[in-house]
Amino acid sequence: MNTVDRSTPPAPLPGRPSARSTTTRCRRLALTAAALGLAAGLTGCSLSSDDLTASSETAIQPPSTTTPDTGAAPVEPATPPESPAAEAGTRANPHPVGTTVGNEDWSLVLGTPREAWGEISAENQFNSPPEAGFEFWIVPVTATYQGATSGTPWLDITVKFVGDDSVTYEDYCGVIPGDLDEVGELYAGGVAEGNVCVAVPAGAPGLWTATTGWGDPTFFTAR
Repeated sequence: MNTVDRSTPPAPLPGRPSARSTTTRCRRLALTAAALGLAAGLTGCSLSSDDLTASSETAIQPPSTTTPDTGAAPVEPATPPESPAAEAGTRANPHPVGTTVGNEDWSLVLGTPREAWGEISAENQFNSPPEAGFEFWIVPVTATYQGATSGTPWLDITVKFVGDDSVTYEDYCGVIPGDLDEVGELYAGGVAEGNVCVAVPAGAPGLWTATTGWGDPTFFTAR
């Protein structure tokens, strides 16, 4: 008969953990789970904080001031229309000397004006010189009558000088050579050639005018 030693505890069965080992594993699992939960919580807080910051930054962005591109070309300012040129023969647009002008009764051509005191003095010894500051200027005139009845140059034709001072000058010069006033009455087709003379300011710029009858004056350049 064999004797059993009761002082040594029996060995545990294989494949079945002891109660202490089971308790230790449970604690480790619990600690691991707690750690994972804490990490997950921190991650969640971190994501929420980032989201709030982005949302806050989006909220405080100023509104865009960029004007949308409509694709339309810029509108150029309209060019103001040019003023029409003044009518030829007016003071603003005088004819050159030598231009033929006329109406239903007369056709006129003014020749080149010239200073003529020497000629006038020689024409008549009793002619007086021009006043101080003035000169005697002769203007040759060719006039053709083309009306239905008759015309007289010294009655129908007037030549004057308009200075840049806007004053009209028409003073008599005395006895002059080839005076137009000496031409008599003309009928249709009759031609008168002669001179007229006007006392004008010495060296003054200006324009000449020719008038027939009661019509408006026609302006010519001084040279």
